[in-house]
Amino acid sequence: MHSWDVRAVFMVLGLLASVPAQKNKPSARDRPVEMTARGGLTVDLKRNLGLAKGDVVIRRDDVLVCCDEAEAKYAGDKVERITCRGRVVILRPDGTSASADVAIFEAVRDKLELKGRARVQGRGTDLSGDQIIYDVARDQLEVVGSRSRFKFVPGDMGPPAPLRPCPPPDPPRAEATSKPTAAQRPAPGSAPESKAK
Repeated sequence: MHSWDVRAVFMVLGLLASVPAQKNKPSARDRPVEMTARGGLTVDLKRNLGLAKGDVVIRRDDVLVCCDEAEAKYAGDKVERITCRGRVVILRPDGTSASADVAIFEAVRDKLELKGRARVQGRGTDLSGDQIIYDVARDQLEVVGSRSRFKFVPGDMGPPAPLRPCPPPDPPRAEATSKPTAAQRPAPGSAPESKAK
């Protein structure tokens, strides 16, 4: 494998996790995060824990995460760890995406861990395994499991296929008044049905 092939993998996964602090750019722990959910949010102030259920969307300036439920552990005003479960999808502005059954981001350790059908896709790259761990600070990648796979297609610059709508579409709104459908309306020229007495 050429050195640029390996670097492509690191670049793809590097885009999914936060980058180490740069000049004038706050670290992962210092950047604002917004979490929304259709099934409700619970904040446990004593345990410093936020829980979200039902079409959870987590936004930060450089990443969008969708899942069925999420748990955020924080200390003071900083998020320390976010655990997402159920149909997890992570999207970056450049089109890089990841999916897994569970995703855990630990800001303190600067690590992203994808578990269960873990997959990362980027322009020309596709990486999968039972578990993918990316240590951002050390720039190290580990794919764990008997079904680990890496595919690189030189020159393929097309975006990967979407894994799930993220953010999820808005639910259909119920109309205030319902109009009869064509099947429910009487045919032109026909008499309305009479009620039996």
